Amino acid sequence: METPNTILEFLVFLLPPVMVAVTAYLLIQRFLQREQQLKVLELKMVNQKDLLPLRLQAYERLAIYLERISPNQMLISQYEPGFTVAQFQRILVAMVRDEFEHNLAQQIYVSAALWTIIRNTKEDVVRQINGAAATLDPEAPCHELSQAVFNAILEREDFGTQKTLSILKAEVAQLF
Repeated sequence: METPNTILEFLVFLLPPVMVAVTAYLLIQRFLQREQQLKVLELKMVNQKDLLPLRLQAYERLAIYLERISPNQMLISQYEPGFTVAQFQRILVAMVRDEFEHNLAQQIYVSAALWTIIRNTKEDVVRQINGAAATLDPEAPCHELSQAVFNAILEREDFGTQKTLSILKAEVAQLF
């Protein structure tokens, strides 16, 4: 019967080192997890430091795009006295689409929701131009198209590009 006592004594002597080993293992594991979390956080901060200027530049470019396709700005900047309604319509629509394609890469720096709004705003501007042109004689002077687009905007009482610009500014404000 000494064997059970020997086993019991052995377990009594073995228990403290096992408990110390398990405690040490758990502490070391927790320490390593915390170190890993700190390294991930540090890496994110470094990436954010590098990414923030790129994101701000994307927001700036999209703000410029929205200003350029704003009907009041666009109609003035693209106006040429000798154009017909049809020619002016093609020029305006091409400008809106070309500017959009030029800024396609900016979508990776902004939220998906904002990008969808910007894409919808572009389509809305094209619809306004095409809708106004559809009511006019294609051979009429281009100032008639300008007037029709301005009237359509005034009837709607909202400037889609300005609303989108406000949303863009709100998203930028969230960065800070």
